[in-house]
Amino acid sequence: MGQRLTIASDDSEAHVRQIASYVDGRIRRLAEGQAASAPMDLVLLTALNIASEYWKLREEQEELQQTISRLSKRVQAELGD
Repeated sequence: MGQRLTIASDDSEAHVRQIASYVDGRIRRLAEGQAASAPMDLVLLTALNIASEYWKLREEQEELQQTISRLSKRVQAELGD
């Protein structure tokens, strides 16, 4: 969005650039669908959208882990007989 930031990170420069590009793209896409919104509003809405997606993926991952655990126990029970 035209802002330049200095970022300190333990991650590689390539990773930081990739994440920054992703966030910038998400802000730009949101801005396209909005009537002249304040930049901070766009940033906050983007952060909320990304956090919501993260949370949903985290819940999905937990459900998958539970399913894997359940199926693993069933397989072990079947093989144990």
